[in-house]
Amino acid sequence: MKCAKAQSSAEFFMLVGLAFISVIFFVAASANEAKEFRAEKEFFLVKDMALKLQKEINIAAYVENGYERKFNLPSKLEGILDYSIVLGNSTITVNSSKVEFSVAIPHITGNFTKGSNRIEKISNQVYVNQ
Repeated sequence: MKCAKAQSSAEFFMLVGLAFISVIFFVAASANEAKEFRAEKEFFLVKDMALKLQKEINIAAYVENGYERKFNLPSKLEGILDYSIVLGNSTITVNSSKVEFSVAIPHITGNFTKGSNRIEKISNQVYVNQ
């Protein structure tokens, strides 16, 4: 009788140990998936901001002189992701700590800032915050 109890206890602890190991593997896999999801979300937030700015510039570049529009850029994307905007000769790049996304734009004068921005077209030239 004593052997049966010992065998039941051993089987029980083996099953509990196996279940515990399975849970550890599941949690590790889930954590990896969550990390990949956060990285993907950061990429799409940066990409969306770059495309939004490209659209604003393209609209201003292709409309008539006298166009003016005011809009706001958030201080952080989705309230959590800090970013910066860098203008090149014919590109605009949005950077975060891990992601960088660039798009082509027509020539503009000025820089975008977080907060209130004004874009206008005067004498066939696009000005930002001038």
